[in-house]
Amino acid sequence: YMDLNFSKIKILLIGDFMLDHYIMGSSNRLSPEAPVPVIIPEKSFSIPGGAGNVAMNLAELGANINCVGLVGDDKWGKLLIKIMEDKNIDTSGIEIAKNFPTTIKKRIYSNGKQIARLDKEKKIKWKINDNIFEDTGSYDIVILSDYNKGVLSSPQSVIKNIQSKDAIKKIDIIVDPKKNDFKHYQNASIITPNLKELQKSSNCDINDEMSIIDACSSLIEKHNFDYICAKKGEKGMSIVGKNGFLKNIEPHFVNNPDVTGAGDTAISALTITYALTKDIEFSAKIANAAASIAVSKAGTAMVSIEELNKLISIKTN
Repeated sequence: YMDLNFSKIKILLIGDFMLDHYIMGSSNRLSPEAPVPVIIPEKSFSIPGGAGNVAMNLAELGANINCVGLVGDDKWGKLLIKIMEDKNIDTSGIEIAKNFPTTIKKRIYSNGKQIARLDKEKKIKWKINDNIFEDTGSYDIVILSDYNKGVLSSPQSVIKNIQSKDAIKKIDIIVDPKKNDFKHYQNASIITPNLKELQKSSNCDINDEMSIIDACSSLIEKHNFDYICAKKGEKGMSIVGKNGFLKNIEPHFVNNPDVTGAGDTAISALTITYALTKDIEFSAKIANAAASIAVSKAGTAMVSIEELNKLISIKTN
């Protein structure tokens, strides 16, 4: 067993960057105007969400990340870029778009419970600048973090572009999917749907382990993925690959989990470990361990390499 060290891993992250803004307050009375609590805000803070949360998680684990995406020309976009740059994340590939709002989710909490969420977003059909594909060979792995906000309006052309530039050393592309039809992600190496996404994309009824395996197998055959990592929430993960490859990753039990952003933590840890080891089973175990740390924390949370190494050494000894 080795301590994981990701400091040499270079990752290209393309996706929908957004901001999670939290307003934390308390309430001790209902409004006389409507049956809602009157909240006195006590503090507020912002955390990158979506692909931004993936970037922050990767940085926390020690990798080098180049981001490609889009933010609006507003204070939220500037804040998003500043938070990421403070973590030494390369944001030079993030375009600042005029007359376009940064995607933001404002969550209002009262006495520690989320009671409302205000979203601001505008779908855009964004054309990724082709010059980002010139040096894909210098990356160890590519992540497509698709939240259907428009940066990856055509993931297929992105995948084709990367793979044609890089025919010599096939660079792995890992996808966190949002589109119902997985043909958009054809030929990606690994795709990480949750069960709802798996059900929609395969038109199979997902009700037990067998149906998960069947759904994954048919999608792999149809779209030429190397592996599908089906995220089963508190039940762990199922990994299905070509030629009957099958592994079930046991979950870690967590009291009162907060699942906000857990998927981002999982894909970050999975990708970075896979880039280092090319071992899908080990990578999924690490992803599961990282997600279990994330859900034990409140809100959009990150996992440090120290926490991860500590948990793994407990588990492996």
